Amino acid sequence: MSARLLRLHLTARGVPKFAVGLAVVTVLAWSAGSWLASRSYFNGALARVPVVALAPLLAAILVAPTLGGADDDLERSTPLRWRAWRAGHVLLAGLAIAAALSLAGLREPHAFGAYALVRNTLGCTGLVAGAAALLGVRLAWLPAFGYVCAVYAAVPRQTDPATALWAWPVQPSTSATSWLPVVALFGLGVAAYARFGPGPAMAAHPSV
Repeated sequence: MSARLLRLHLTARGVPKFAVGLAVVTVLAWSAGSWLASRSYFNGALARVPVVALAPLLAAILVAPTLGGADDDLERSTPLRWRAWRAGHVLLAGLAIAAALSLAGLREPHAFGAYALVRNTLGCTGLVAGAAALLGVRLAWLPAFGYVCAVYAAVPRQTDPATALWAWPVQPSTSATSWLPVVALFGLGVAAYARFGPGPAMAAHPSV
């Protein structure tokens, strides 16, 4: 793929807008995290739970519009290895979000800092990618948004392995169990999107 065609592809998918949005989310995450952690009436690292839960979610939601083009059928008709390009698209998006948001948590990387932001980035990006294949690009944000908000509203304070499996968005990064569902979600999401592409999976062209 030529550099010109790559630029056209990225522009058509709205990647420049995603980059601007990611920069805004990163700045807000850094500002909010620093402010919350500095308040004496908050409980130290726990004060950053809202940032750890919501910043990766917002960034992953920004990825959703980039997972589909103006005419997906027309794209499929081009002689490109679309499965590899789809997988690369999600992997690079997840890497970009993780790299940007980790900067917002470097002051305190442990517990509810950079590592937790990276973990939640993987989980939310995987949910969005998988939902793009199952529900379409327009609704790709919905499962991740609903799940993270529901877990955050439940406010589970337990850190036992069983709780960490489902409450990973609000668990400290030191919980090894909280990483297991995240890795699974990211892997399945990338695989589903790479295999089926955007749009309802049953309507996608599996041969492409």
